[in-house]
Amino acid sequence: MRVVLADPLAYSDAFDIALRSACPGVEFRRWTECAPDTDYDLLVTWAFPPDMAKLPASTRAVLCLGAGTDQLTSDPRLPDDMPVLRLRDPAQAQQILDYAMHAAFARQQDEFSVRRNQSARRWQRAVSEIRDRSALSIAVLGLGMIGGHVASGLAAAGFRVSGWSRTRRKRVGVTAFHGEDGLVRAVTGADLLVNLLPSNQHTRGILDGRVFDLLAPGAYVVNLGRGDHLDETALREALDSGHVAGAWLDVFLHEPLPADHWTWAHQKVRITPHCGGLPTPEGTAAAIAEALKALADPRNPLVSAKPLLDSQNS
Repeated sequence: MRVVLADPLAYSDAFDIALRSACPGVEFRRWTECAPDTDYDLLVTWAFPPDMAKLPASTRAVLCLGAGTDQLTSDPRLPDDMPVLRLRDPAQAQQILDYAMHAAFARQQDEFSVRRNQSARRWQRAVSEIRDRSALSIAVLGLGMIGGHVASGLAAAGFRVSGWSRTRRKRVGVTAFHGEDGLVRAVTGADLLVNLLPSNQHTRGILDGRVFDLLAPGAYVVNLGRGDHLDETALREALDSGHVAGAWLDVFLHEPLPADHWTWAHQKVRITPHCGGLPTPEGTAAAIAEALKALADPRNPLVSAKPLLDSQNS
């Protein structure tokens, strides 16, 4: 089997060691080392390289190096019959849970108020009176592989969690809603909103003024999904009005985030550079090994890869 890695994240000694340990005998090459006519069986990448004209005929599947596959499935260079495999990396999912957990504790302690008081050298308690975890209401949008892990993890930590997905799903410890009416019920009165949806025609712009108005006064908004989920104008208005007290933003419509973007200087915004959850060498190696095993099955070489597909975090 021949595998091409087309993402700089995987260009490290740690990834190289993990890949060769998990997949002995497999030929690994980096995209930067490949000629235009290089043949391979599996492409591993977050997005197609800009200089890639098309996939070679030898390609049997593409494995997404990250959470969510919309940036691949929406690319016209992807053949209609090409399987796109989801990365299943428990360590990456745990990173995203940790990020959401951090934001939950920040909301509980009213971190943005604390920071403003410290900056002003003002000895004053934060506005929030939420001291018990069970009193903090969290809404998680997206209950797929990652979103479900995050929602259940927050619930296990003692927070009161509701979740929303476009179709019906069940998650341990989570009050789950689905459909248009369910979205309203899930977010109404939430103190913290965590978005982990995929990007598609149904979810773009979903974090808008209507949703923000339904949140509890002083709520925090966390976007770990996609930049195009967020109506930035509506968020800015909600922040400036005080109805939304803070925003944790890990993804943006344009990345890297332009230096003149308003969020950099806003006192109620915390920015992270799309690092809420990064694939790990061991998790990636295990996922590639699983994909290659499925593709090598002589009985159903492509059909057997289908279980690796997962409906995204909707």
